[in-house]
Amino acid sequence: MDWIAWDDTLDTGHAGLDSEHRELAQLFNRLRDALEASAGKAACAGLLDDIIEHSKTHFELEQRLMAQQRYPMAEQHTAEHAMLLQQALDYRENFDLDSAAARSRLKQFPEVWLAYHILFSDKALAVFLARSGENPGARQRTGADS
Repeated sequence: MDWIAWDDTLDTGHAGLDSEHRELAQLFNRLRDALEASAGKAACAGLLDDIIEHSKTHFELEQRLMAQQRYPMAEQHTAEHAMLLQQALDYRENFDLDSAAARSRLKQFPEVWLAYHILFSDKALAVFLARSGENPGARQRTGADS
């Protein structure tokens, strides 16, 4: 069973955002698989690093779109990104597979980190982008929107 079972409730309607969210969900699910398979600390830490790097790139995309379209909630949304990223960095710094408490926090990590942010903040952003005429399929991490 996946930590993040992708379904229509997580779709924002923005092709670029949804594609990146799916990739992030896959990374979280790979981390879950590694934990279930009792992969070593290095393997799990590497997946956490991948999640953090993907998130940084994804947050940059969202922030670029918010700036381009003058999203009125950009400051709050950007602050959420900073908080989420700091939580991930703190978790990575203190990562300990041998701690029951750390494993428990890790199991809650994707729900708060991905699902909650998508369901509330990113869906609102996607609605705004659609109304402002931002083409959902045109802006992905290709540099075309630079």
